[in-house]
Amino acid sequence: MQTVAAGKSSESVQSLARGLSVLRSFGEGSSRMTLSELSSNSDLPRATVRRSLITLVELGYVGQDERSFFLKPKLLELGFSYLSSLSFNDIVQKNLNILSNELHESASASVLDFPDVIYVARAATSRLMTIGLSVGTKLPALYTSMGRVMLSQLPSGTLKSYLDGIQLDPPTKNSISIKSEMIKELENVKNQGYCILDQELEIGLRSIAAPVGSHINDTYAAINISVPSSRLSLKELEQNVLPKLLRTAEDINRELTSVWPNA
Repeated sequence: MQTVAAGKSSESVQSLARGLSVLRSFGEGSSRMTLSELSSNSDLPRATVRRSLITLVELGYVGQDERSFFLKPKLLELGFSYLSSLSFNDIVQKNLNILSNELHESASASVLDFPDVIYVARAATSRLMTIGLSVGTKLPALYTSMGRVMLSQLPSGTLKSYLDGIQLDPPTKNSISIKSEMIKELENVKNQGYCILDQELEIGLRSIAAPVGSHINDTYAAINISVPSSRLSLKELEQNVLPKLLRTAEDINRELTSVWPNA
């Protein structure tokens, strides 16, 4: 029995090691790579790399665009190696810290993994919130300001396909509960370039979000500021917070262009 178990363990570890080797190869020179390039970088045969890629694509960790392959946000679930390998997290975290210190409010960043957003960076104040947020937290994209900003950036066909396959599950009495109204709201967000959410995720919580690095490598990202509704009105959010939020988004985008080029 021991011999059989050891054999299975050895085979499984070898397959895992090869898959991880393929994933590590993406950090060497380009964010999009062909099968031949990945084979060369990983020192593995093309057939072995191909089998690993088929599995990684099926699991959602790797995307494919004709002959090229690229890492996807779901890889965050394996330790956030996706964004940190591209220096995205360092750039965003630095700018969120500056924004949070300037406004004395909590600032966050997330990427879209529909139907959720995944938090990838956060600068929190000492003020308490009911929802516990940290890197790796998932929240429903349709009922977060960052989620709506990112959804509004999607191609219309992709967005329609997403929305056709879901039922709305409004978290609060203030939440949009009719799909046609949600579509109209996303169109408004797209036109204005930002989103203000008023107590739709949690009663007593408002947030405002703007996109960053939109559709780079099929990844959508956004930043936001969250505040108690008792402290800042919607007008104050738009007049006092929005300009600083948009400036921070511009700063992030400027830095990202040298690290995460739009392939």
